[in-house]
Amino acid sequence: MKYTLILIVALFFTQTLYSQSDTIVYYKGHAPCDTIHGADRQVVFQRKNDKKSVMMTFELKNNQWKLEKTEIIKRMRNGRYAIGGGTNNIIRSYKKINGGYQVEEYNYEGKLRKKGLSKKMFPLHRVGQWQSLYDNNVVGIEVFNEELMVQSYTIFKGRNLPNNIYANADTIAEYKGGDDGFAKDLAHNIEYPRICQENGISGCVLVLFAVDESGMLADIQILKKVDPYLDEAAIEAIKACNKWRPAIKDGKPVKLYNIAPVNFLLR
Repeated sequence: MKYTLILIVALFFTQTLYSQSDTIVYYKGHAPCDTIHGADRQVVFQRKNDKKSVMMTFELKNNQWKLEKTEIIKRMRNGRYAIGGGTNNIIRSYKKINGGYQVEEYNYEGKLRKKGLSKKMFPLHRVGQWQSLYDNNVVGIEVFNEELMVQSYTIFKGRNLPNNIYANADTIAEYKGGDDGFAKDLAHNIEYPRICQENGISGCVLVLFAVDESGMLADIQILKKVDPYLDEAAIEAIKACNKWRPAIKDGKPVKLYNIAPVNFLLR
């Protein structure tokens, strides 16, 4: 969630990765700023050669800059580049069109997950409406204006549900301990149904849920079903993760939505 957003925003606003050996972009919250003064995040790009660069994300904690993430960017053949080294390994393809590029983004399994238009092939400068896909179905929309994401929605049963990202709020809904804390608690709360284990049933259940204005979970729904027993176990695991703080917009708490994968793997 958070790290994915940092990666995306960094790519939007850095336009000189291949023209300089080092590039630094500063942010206050989710918005770029001109200098380090007042910034709480910075992204450093280091060019190694024509085919490889390193992207490092730092956050200001207790008045010290802490390295949060390092990613490797590699140019590939056939109009592609790869971003890896973290939990979000992806490949992007780009095709020249009038006024920019048609860009498609694939996950580590080679499945298309995003597509839209960009003025540059890299760094990614998105414009207009981008689609998020799952199993070739559109499950989300992101809208960009003047290099900033201004809207983001999950599509579920004909409804546009505002996502838990900065485009829809000033600060996101956060779990105690951050993404790592949520992942740890979720893994601890998963109870693999014995009937599924005995019958070799496994898979990844996608769960849609909201964090409401009081920080409580609401509107828990299955976005991608696997098996009735696994689906129910996934819902119960999400319900047990109840250490949320609500998102804030214009000084007031707001209700926003998350999507969480719950994996059931046979060992």
